[in-house]
Amino acid sequence: MPPRPILSTALRRWQCPQCTARGFASSGPLSAFGPEHPRYIEVPEPPQQTAPYRPFIKGRLPVPREVLRGKDWRHPDAASLDKTTPLPQKKRAAQPGSREEWKQKMSEVRRRNLREGLQALRSRRVRRENRDDERQQRNDMERAELRARPEREDERLTAASHGLDLEKLLHGPLEDPTREARLAHKARNLEMHDSAKRAERLDHLHTLYMNARTFIVTPEQLNEAIEEEFNKDFSQAMGGYVGQQDSEATSMWAHGPPMTVQEMLNRASRQGTATGSSRSRMSLTAEVNRERIRKIAEKLTGGKMEDVVK
Repeated sequence: MPPRPILSTALRRWQCPQCTARGFASSGPLSAFGPEHPRYIEVPEPPQQTAPYRPFIKGRLPVPREVLRGKDWRHPDAASLDKTTPLPQKKRAAQPGSREEWKQKMSEVRRRNLREGLQALRSRRVRRENRDDERQQRNDMERAELRARPEREDERLTAASHGLDLEKLLHGPLEDPTREARLAHKARNLEMHDSAKRAERLDHLHTLYMNARTFIVTPEQLNEAIEEEFNKDFSQAMGGYVGQQDSEATSMWAHGPPMTVQEMLNRASRQGTATGSSRSRMSLTAEVNRERIRKIAEKLTGGKMEDVVK
C-alpha cells in the first residue's frame, strides 16, 4: 500500500522550481490561497451595512380613541365628573361578607378607576399638546433664525459670479432696455406688411375688374360667343372642322404665324428684322413705346389699363 501524501503540500502556493524562495524577517507566512483563488489578492472591504434591528415590543400602548370631546375638556369640574360617574341614589345596607357588599365595592372601584382614568387621559393629552406646541415653536424659531442668518463667508467666496438678480429672475420679469424700440420696429414691419398685402389685394381686384369686361355674364353674350366660335367662315379660315376635307378651308395660320424667339429679342432691343423695311421697324418701335407708356401709366395711376390701340 503506497504511503499517503502530506496534506500540507497540496495547500501550498505554486512556486517556480527554478526560483529559490527566500523569506525575510518582516515578511509573513505564505498564504494558503493559490493564484486562481479570488482572495489571492487582499482587497479591503467596507464594513457590512445592515438595517437596524427593531423588534416589536409587547405591551405598547395603542392609539387612544378620542375620549375627551367637546370644548370644556381642558377645564373639567366636579360637576362633569359627578355626571360621568354618578353615585347610587339609594344606599342599601349590606351584610358584611355578603355578595351585595362585594358588588358595592366593585362599583366603587369602577367609579374611582373611571374618574382617575379621565383625569389621567386629560393630563396626558395636555402634556402631549404642550410638547407638540413647544417643538413646533422651536422649529419655527430655528427656521426663522436660519433664514435671517447672513451668508457665510465661504459660500460668498465660492458662489458663481453672475450679474443676474435671482429674485427678479424667479419672481418677476427681466429687464429689457430695448423693448420699446423692438416693439416699435415690429409695429412698423407689421404696418408695412399689411399695407403691401392691401395694395396687392387692390391690384388684384382692379385687374379682375379690367378683365371682367370680357366675361360672359348674360345669355346673349354666350350666344354671341358660340356663334363666333362655331361660325362657318371662322372654322374655314382656321382650317375647317375636325375630319372635314374642304378645299375652301384656309390654313390654320390665317391670322399669322406666332412670334418667334428672335422677334421677341428684336422687340425687346427695339430692332427690326434684318430683311424688314423701315416701316416694320417703325411699327415695332411704336408698339414697344406704347407698351412702355401703358406700364408707366399703370404705375402712376395704381391700376391696370387696357391697351386700346391695337
